[in-house]
Amino acid sequence: MLIDGPSLLALAVVLGAVVYCVFFRDVWLTRRMKPLAEMLDAGTARLEGGRLTGRYSGKSVWFEYRAQSRQSPAAMRIGVACAATFSFRIHKKAESLQPTERACLENEFAGSNLQNFYSGDPLWDSELSLAADCEASFRRWINRPDAHETVGAMVLRPLTTILLCDKDALWAVYPGASAEAVFQSSFARDALDELVSLSETLA
Repeated sequence: MLIDGPSLLALAVVLGAVVYCVFFRDVWLTRRMKPLAEMLDAGTARLEGGRLTGRYSGKSVWFEYRAQSRQSPAAMRIGVACAATFSFRIHKKAESLQPTERACLENEFAGSNLQNFYSGDPLWDSELSLAADCEASFRRWINRPDAHETVGAMVLRPLTTILLCDKDALWAVYPGASAEAVFQSSFARDALDELVSLSETLA
């Protein structure tokens, strides 16, 4: 079937817009990720499709940027390899989050088989939502002073941080406006140092 002139022009415009958006998104992301790549161990940084991988202090780490969609806001994830025996999720309670941040939780993290429970710490139980697939293991870990202090520092700060562990990786997720902070190398370095420290308590 032949395509008439106006239809062909419209198709060319659409394809041109897609190529333009993809190209400039990649250029923009490469530029924004450059300071993060420079923090990683020499010669280890690799950027592909919105994901920066490398090593930091010898540990495998990842930065993943997810563009805004109809269901979820933009989000930046920082991951560090670990060797946990359980999975968990920690974040501020949903009612204290912005609507876009709640959408991120509901659309991306609501479906896992984690059970919610209280920590017994009055401050945490008033501010935070905790869930894990093994409550006993989680409690033993979170009651360690070093783990408790680092988690509190990360999740209770003003920027929204969702901590996730899926056994072989520990992630800090920054949805919505919080994602922008991660592009600042000083913030990203502090976050990486905290995640590396926390990952070592999970070994």
